[in-house]
Amino acid sequence: MTTPEKIGKYQIVVKIGQGAMGEVFRAHDPVLNRDVAVKRISAGLDADETVRKRFQREAQAVALVTHPHIVTVYELGFEGDHMFMAMELLEGKDLKHAIANRKMSLDEKLTLMEQISEGLAYAHARDIVHRDLKPANIHILPGDKVKIMDFGLARMPGSDMTSTGTVMGTPHYMSPEQVRGQKADARSDVFALGCVFYELLSGHKPFDAESMHGVLFKVMQEEPAPLLEFAPDLPPVLVHVVERALAKDPAERFQNAGEMLAGLRQSRLAVAGGRGHERPPAPERAGAAPHGRPASRTGSDRGSRIARQTKPPTPSGSGRRTLLIGVAAGLVVVAGIGWAVSRYLGGGPPQAPSQAPEVRNLAQAVIDTQVELARRRLEAGDYADAARKAEGALKLDPASTAAREVLDAATLALKKVETAVGAIQAAGSDRERLAAAALELMTIDPGHPEALKAASAAGAAFRPRAEQARALEREQRQKAAQAGAERTSPFAQGVDLERQGERALEAGQLVAAARRFLEARGSFERSHSGAR
Repeated sequence: MTTPEKIGKYQIVVKIGQGAMGEVFRAHDPVLNRDVAVKRISAGLDADETVRKRFQREAQAVALVTHPHIVTVYELGFEGDHMFMAMELLEGKDLKHAIANRKMSLDEKLTLMEQISEGLAYAHARDIVHRDLKPANIHILPGDKVKIMDFGLARMPGSDMTSTGTVMGTPHYMSPEQVRGQKADARSDVFALGCVFYELLSGHKPFDAESMHGVLFKVMQEEPAPLLEFAPDLPPVLVHVVERALAKDPAERFQNAGEMLAGLRQSRLAVAGGRGHERPPAPERAGAAPHGRPASRTGSDRGSRIARQTKPPTPSGSGRRTLLIGVAAGLVVVAGIGWAVSRYLGGGPPQAPSQAPEVRNLAQAVIDTQVELARRRLEAGDYADAARKAEGALKLDPASTAAREVLDAATLALKKVETAVGAIQAAGSDRERLAAAALELMTIDPGHPEALKAASAAGAAFRPRAEQARALEREQRQKAAQAGAERTSPFAQGVDLERQGERALEAGQLVAAARRFLEARGSFERSHSGAR
């Protein structure tokens, strides 16, 4: 998807990010004379109703909360049929990057933890559940001010979009009930907070394995490695807070981020007063057992676990050290889709029971989602990103023929681009050869800078190539119409691009005309593929 000059009233400065569902640009608001971040749905996904609902939900959720530790959304709008969102421009880095690359003192870590909990507590008090908290969705501004981002999976007040059977979240930070497809409430966010804080304090994910099955099985069935194994100087009072957040049973956790914030603050005071070895008192709650958990979990079981954590650290297994894959999408949204599972994907820990279908189903859903995103990036002409996503899917499932097909197609396209760029360089100042080589590259990547530069250098010699681009576009439009694709969003987008091309050609803007015709051709091809 090419970088636009303008989205709505916002003048685009530069592209600053690319996610699974959308692109983010730095832009300038000429009315208020300020820079903002503009996010729009990626090409090929704008017709996906699930993606559009998620995009809209993100804006609506953040609009309901105004808090120093939650990103501010200014506007949700449309540019033609394409939805965009203008929001606060955040400098700095995300928490994922900070954990990997920055040494922090315990006090600095606790300050970040409190800010994250404050922002989430504010959302919980307004009946908004984030449902996808993770380090990548937590931004740290210069001066260490925290902003929680990406409310695209948030549960809104009164929402009916969270029925049982819906699986939402990112596997490493999902609660056991989310893995099972049960309804996620504030306590699921607390579990995710526990995962984030465990990682911040230790530098390790609490649930990690060499396969997606292993991760999901550990979330449901295993306790994480003791925190003191990785951070032996950590005050036990903080260990208690994180352990309580990571309880498998939601009833045993803090019931919302406000309770967890209170526990953090009490623990911090205890540490400052030299009482870091104590268990913090739990916030009182009607009907709750002492410390907010049944008596069976408050006695020797938890006590012996803390005692074990005070022993010298022992080497941990590879299952908690490494995760071979990075799910580029990161987010899994399976809303009653009924993902077909025909086999058990290998690579999970041998103790993972075959009677846990939710693990197998979710792992397959992650793979299928990754492959689908790779395919859509391929259709949108972002071959490098398509290849990365396909490679990620193949790391999850090396036997995936669909991922292999996308990777092969993306690799072939990248080789064609390389060959076409070479032809441009070999053409030198020969305008006819420049024009031919430029069109060849534009048919693969209409917005490639080298193609646009060469086409411009060809001057009037490029006119026949612009008309050839129009012929290619019309041929693809006819095929799409014959396939019954005229009512699809990509077809409508193609028609609009075709009109832009005609106007540019009439004005003698040969390069712009050819580019728009070939972009229209791609839209018609996508509509044709979807209609088959």
